[in-house]
Amino acid sequence: MSNLSKQFDGVPIPEGTVIRRSGGIGHLPGDESRSITKMLPIETVKRYREYDREGAHAQGEHSEERIQEIAKELRGGGVIKEPLMLEHSTKHQWGYLGEGHHRLAAAERAGLTHVPVFVYSGASGWGPGERKKKGIGAPLTFDRSGINRFEGDTYQPEELHPGHFKELK
Repeated sequence: MSNLSKQFDGVPIPEGTVIRRSGGIGHLPGDESRSITKMLPIETVKRYREYDREGAHAQGEHSEERIQEIAKELRGGGVIKEPLMLEHSTKHQWGYLGEGHHRLAAAERAGLTHVPVFVYSGASGWGPGERKKKGIGAPLTFDRSGINRFEGDTYQPEELHPGHFKELK
């Protein structure tokens, strides 16, 4: 039995991964699954990390142990159950990895090429704005096609499909 589930954007998401879904807004046009989870290349996601969680950026004394534990599980056929979270600000056109630094490091060590990701847009944009000033993260340009149906509409859902961002397509 395969541990891969349905394909989203041509890359299969491993069975057991939480597939985040939108209530109708945020997913890609024509995507009946309403998925806002996408498998992204590890090299792409690494551009957005704030911490590498290794060496000087380790989080606490158990950071290395946690990375090794996750990597071992992944090498043994486990999956990243909870998608990594990129936080985005339309105002600043910037994003950073808000959650998932250990999982990202472990996935790379385990030899994976892609990780599950969803994008969260905070209402204030404070996090990405401050990180942009410090050079943490990377550009993340939101493309409204398929989101807004009315000219001049500035509504943006909190959770968006990564395919709505130029840098994540």
